[in-house]
Amino acid sequence: MDETKSNDKEATALDLKQIKQIVTLMAENDLSYFHFENQGSKVELRRGSDFQAAKELLRHLPMASAAAPVSMAAAPVALSAGAPAAAAAPSAVSEPAGPTINSPMVGTFYRSAAPGEKAFASIGDSVDENSNVCIIEAMKVMNEIKAEIRGTIARVLVEDGKPVQYGQPLFELKA
Repeated sequence: MDETKSNDKEATALDLKQIKQIVTLMAENDLSYFHFENQGSKVELRRGSDFQAAKELLRHLPMASAAAPVSMAAAPVALSAGAPAAAAAPSAVSEPAGPTINSPMVGTFYRSAAPGEKAFASIGDSVDENSNVCIIEAMKVMNEIKAEIRGTIARVLVEDGKPVQYGQPLFELKA
């Protein structure tokens, strides 16, 4: 009977492959939110900017003075002014010419297992489907990322320690 209970629990939990499939479906169908809860397991996924959550958070912040609403009103202007600069930064790096290894999740990109250690993959290294190329930290969990494609690293497209988005190219391979 205990075996049946453990099988039931395993059947309700989502594994990484299923989560990747859900994220892909969210991207293909332009969905920004997914929620799954069953027998104590809970998965909540969000894509893109969640302006509703930010507005809700700002609404609950205490106002210190009459000047506070002015600074809050100026916040969208500052965000929109920063958006072109953020959009201009990726254009400074030329578009990948060859196939790429893309991020399977949102998180922080790390080239090595720890600061000062050798990088998982460097320019000129040959990789295959099972080669670990980096780590992406998401919610305090270190996820080893596999190349999932065969080739030779031509360029590293993300700086160590920088945030990455789902689907963002991490490495360019020689064509």
